[in-house]
Amino acid sequence: MGTAHEFEVNRGSLVVNYVLSSQGISRAARYRRKAIKWHEVKTLWTLKNSFIIFYSDTGYWVLPQDQVPQDAKDFIRQEIKSAGARVKTLGSWRH
Repeated sequence: MGTAHEFEVNRGSLVVNYVLSSQGISRAARYRRKAIKWHEVKTLWTLKNSFIIFYSDTGYWVLPQDQVPQDAKDFIRQEIKSAGARVKTLGSWRH
């Protein structure tokens, strides 16, 4: 299985690399890496300018919508829904 999407999120002096596949989502920044499988995602909150992926009671990733390609956003939403996690819209999801 190949990679579905790769993109970067710029957080000032820190660049975070994301890789999405049918298996899950991984993130790498400097010396830290973490990967989660789609079934580990508990909730996706979609907001006007960002969305938040909760993967545990205290673990989450915030992705600014303007730095994530549209096809990657759609892929994330689709995979999380398919895995049975809740998707909560708190603002407008830009298509």
